[in-house]
Amino acid sequence: MPHTTKPVRTEIIEKILAAVAAEVPEVKTIRAFTAPPVDLVAIELPAAYLIEIEAEDRSYQNRLAVAKMHLMFQVFLKGTILDRRETSFADMFEMMDIIAARLHAVFHNNVGLSKNGLVNVVEIQYDRVITSDSVGVLNATFDVEYRHDRGNAFS
Repeated sequence: MPHTTKPVRTEIIEKILAAVAAEVPEVKTIRAFTAPPVDLVAIELPAAYLIEIEAEDRSYQNRLAVAKMHLMFQVFLKGTILDRRETSFADMFEMMDIIAARLHAVFHNNVGLSKNGLVNVVEIQYDRVITSDSVGVLNATFDVEYRHDRGNAFS
């Protein structure tokens, strides 16, 4: 008999994506579990890609299954000033800081995430890189721990 609901993991990822779309207005494109873009001209920037960076950890606590997802948002930005002036890089770093702060707020202030089985978010690292062609990349890595009934990932 097919299930009519989604697994808890799927619901949590959908809630994370919806919260980022609603609460991080600077990000214009959001994708999950797809390869990062090769051609940055083909998508609207800034663009955030949610990827799983390690296999999910599993453990059990009595009747509960506890899972930990190791995730990363890669956010791609393009500088608006194409010369090598310091202000162009400073502007991109400032935008990366704003997006990182908004992601932080999504995980710590969004009650809707905790209602869907989300137990804990641990921010691991935020790193910012600007490549030689004025493309900025913010990597925001974090762990999401959630629970469901043991033997029923739909609960």
